[in-house]
Amino acid sequence: MTNCKTSDTLLLKPILGYSCFNFSISVFILILFYIPLTSGTCWAKKSVNHNEVVMRGKREFLKHEYSPGHWSIDYTRAGTSIAVITVRNKYHYSVILNPTDCRGYRIIIRYLNEGDSSLSSAFNRPYTVSEQRGLNDVASLMTQVYEKLGLIVQFSQLGNNSQSFDKVTGVTLIGSEEEPSMLHLHMWGRGDPDMEYIAGVPLRGPEPGLMFDLIAKNKTHPINQHAIKWNEEELKASLVMFKLKLAEYVNSQEFTEEFGDTLKVTIHDKKDLGEEKESGFGFFHKMKSSSEDLTTLDKTLETRDDKINPFG
Repeated sequence: MTNCKTSDTLLLKPILGYSCFNFSISVFILILFYIPLTSGTCWAKKSVNHNEVVMRGKREFLKHEYSPGHWSIDYTRAGTSIAVITVRNKYHYSVILNPTDCRGYRIIIRYLNEGDSSLSSAFNRPYTVSEQRGLNDVASLMTQVYEKLGLIVQFSQLGNNSQSFDKVTGVTLIGSEEEPSMLHLHMWGRGDPDMEYIAGVPLRGPEPGLMFDLIAKNKTHPINQHAIKWNEEELKASLVMFKLKLAEYVNSQEFTEEFGDTLKVTIHDKKDLGEEKESGFGFFHKMKSSSEDLTTLDKTLETRDDKINPFG
């Protein structure tokens, strides 16, 4: 019996050894498969998260046809136009006094179009580096007008009125039916709010050091002012002064040295506004060369008597 037990034990040892060996191999194989499996799972999760980030950062541009009478196309109807400036004989920009707020002698510089394309071709789309650079060139030019009035210049590129955000989809919609997305910036002067840097027109606005709230509807500070609409006489005086200062600078040696022939300036007067409005979308077809239209404004220019319309 003893020999038999010994024999049984001896027989079991290789069997147990074989089983342990198989078990070890099985565990090893499972580990080999588990590592890439879990790695793949992590990678898949990262991919999903990445896609979610991409989707949540998505922009969409509104597709909408604006009527010829829409203020964004008939942009001179407010009667606050100062000039049209062409950059590198290709990109056109308008400069107007802000029709809904006279604080700081605010102006709006807006990209109109390229060449003879329609004004609506510049709505609700991304803008090229060249179009952005052109806006900055015009801003640099208009900065000189404010400085020659003795003002500190500030400006901001916004577009808030034409943008909306969907929290559910994470999509930012650019452009609305009321206001298309347009490449533009706001510029204004800072100084003594009570001083008339333009005769008969106080600067108004908050004192230097306080934030200039562009869309303020109510007084947010005892000294800060909300938006103030132009009165007719102050608007006329401001248009005349801006045109005078712009013409003086354009005719100066400094302008030639700084800008050379990269900028062509057409200063608006009553006749220019009429021609542009009659010629519709492609009004640059019918305009004479900028050098022919440039006026030195030796006499007071008349402005249109149209009622000022808000720009939204």
